Amino acid sequence: MNNDIYLSHSNILAKRIAFTVFKYFMLVIVGLFFIFPFLYLYLSSFMTDEQILNTTSIFPKEISFKAYKTLYEHSELVLYVRNTLIVCVLNISGVCLMSSLTAFGLCKVKFKGQDIVFTLILATLLLPGTVTGVPLFTIYAKAGLIGTLFPLWLPIWFGGGATNIFLIRQFMRGIPKSYSEAAIIDGASSIRIYASIVMPLVKPIIIYLAVTNFMGLWNDFQTPLMFVGDNPMKYTLSLALYQEFAREGSTYFPNVQMALGVLMAIPCIVLFAIFQKQLMEGVAAVGIKG
Repeated sequence: MNNDIYLSHSNILAKRIAFTVFKYFMLVIVGLFFIFPFLYLYLSSFMTDEQILNTTSIFPKEISFKAYKTLYEHSELVLYVRNTLIVCVLNISGVCLMSSLTAFGLCKVKFKGQDIVFTLILATLLLPGTVTGVPLFTIYAKAGLIGTLFPLWLPIWFGGGATNIFLIRQFMRGIPKSYSEAAIIDGASSIRIYASIVMPLVKPIIIYLAVTNFMGLWNDFQTPLMFVGDNPMKYTLSLALYQEFAREGSTYFPNVQMALGVLMAIPCIVLFAIFQKQLMEGVAAVGIKG
């Protein structure tokens, strides 16, 4: 009897171990599938000009830093980085400030037609970017803003973006009304309640939006291509990667393009590593509070 019980437990344990090994094996395979493009990007950036053109191997036969040296010697690379940072900083500032203010007004300040306004804001999410692109381009062209950085950051300061407003509002709905009511009894104004009570409590979702918007803006290609046009002095990194390094007739080898891709990926990787906990908390909190 005891032997049967022992064998039964052994079989169960063996099945659990086999399932765990299989599960982690599949996770490794899937992980390699997703990491392979970046691995190829990274390894190719260390290839020589001849090897990147004449080999099918993803591993460099000899390590060469010529591609990174070429980027370092590119006179306008700093300008592209500065333009990208300007767009990111102004956009993220607008997202954090304007979307939180709008969400606060829609969630904590009662006024007639509040639900209608929120519904109209959400309705804008149904409009694809291809539909609004032409009207926006026409407006910016008439305003003389094509070829500048203004179209890349100015719209976000008019409300903060429907998705951002929705996420922050859902988070704010989880804040007990008693906090605001106690502050009102103490004589606090709406701005004081927003700045001193609400904003510290919504910090996880603010960090989440700041990091995710930075990643999107840092890698955005379509918007700069549409609105910056052919003004090289206003190129962002993603647009410069295409216009200066990858366009037809470019004198730069693919390993230089790969090196710039590696440099572009580093800030996103570092941000995710630093704010991984906050990002997970932000997603979980929105799911629970929403």
